[in-house]
Amino acid sequence: MFKWFKKKSDNNDARAEKTRAQEDPGNIPEQSSRENTPTKAQSAQGMETLSEIQLPGPEKKGLFQRLREGLAKTRSALAGRLDNLVLGKKEITEEVLDELEEILFTSDIGVATTQHLIETVRKRVARKELKDADLLKSAIRQEIMDYLRVPSLPVPQPGPGEPMVIMVVGINGVGKTTTIGKAAHRMIKEGKSVMLIAGDTFRAAAVEQISVWGERTGAEVVKQGTGADPSAVVFDGLSAALSRKTEVVIIDTAGRLHTKVNLM
Repeated sequence: MFKWFKKKSDNNDARAEKTRAQEDPGNIPEQSSRENTPTKAQSAQGMETLSEIQLPGPEKKGLFQRLREGLAKTRSALAGRLDNLVLGKKEITEEVLDELEEILFTSDIGVATTQHLIETVRKRVARKELKDADLLKSAIRQEIMDYLRVPSLPVPQPGPGEPMVIMVVGINGVGKTTTIGKAAHRMIKEGKSVMLIAGDTFRAAAVEQISVWGERTGAEVVKQGTGADPSAVVFDGLSAALSRKTEVVIIDTAGRLHTKVNLM
C-alpha cells in the first residue's frame, strides 16, 4: 500500500514539473540540461573531427633561400664595416689597407682569399688606379666577383670498357653514405650496373652501413673488415669492376676535411 502511495506521489511530481516547464520556458529542469550535455563519446568524436582539419603549415624555403639567409649576417657585417672604413676617407693609405685586411680576415673570407684581394688592391693603388677611397668598396666587390668566376672544367669521361668512378669525400656526418645509396638507387633505375666500394674502414659500422645500402638498391658491394687498408679495398674494387664491366663505381671514404690537401 505504501508503494502505491509512493508511485502516485512520483506521478504527481512529474505532472507538476511538466506544468512548470510549460508555464515558464526559461525554467529548464536539470534532467533536460543533462540530456542536452554531450557525452564523452560525442566530445571525443568532435575532437577527432577537429584533428582531421589540416591547418596550413609554414611555407617551405628552398635551398638557395636558406643559403642566402644563412649568409645574410656575414654579408651585412662585411658591407657595413666597409662603409665605415671608407667614410670620410679622401685617399687610400697604408692604414686603410691594414684595416681592410683585418675586416676581410674577420669576415670568414679565408686567409688565401684575403691575401689575394689585398695584394690585388695594393697593386691597383700603386698603379694609381684607385686614388679615391670611395672606389675601394666597388673595387673589392669587383675583385670578389672575378675571384668567384671559375671556368667550368670538362667532366672526364671513362674510356671504352672502363667504369665511371665517383669518390665521395667530406667531413663527418654530412650524409656521404646515404647519398651514395640514393645515387646508386637512381642509377640502377636508369638501367646501369653499379658497384659500391666500402672505402671507409675507420668509422664503426661504416662497412655494415654501405652493405645495407647495397642490399636495398641491388648494387654489388666490395668490402673488407673494419681497420683494413682503404687503398687496398679500392684497388680490389676497381679491379673487380674492370673484369665485370661495371658501368659505375661509387667509393665511400672516411670523414675528413676535404679542403685540406694533406688530408686527401
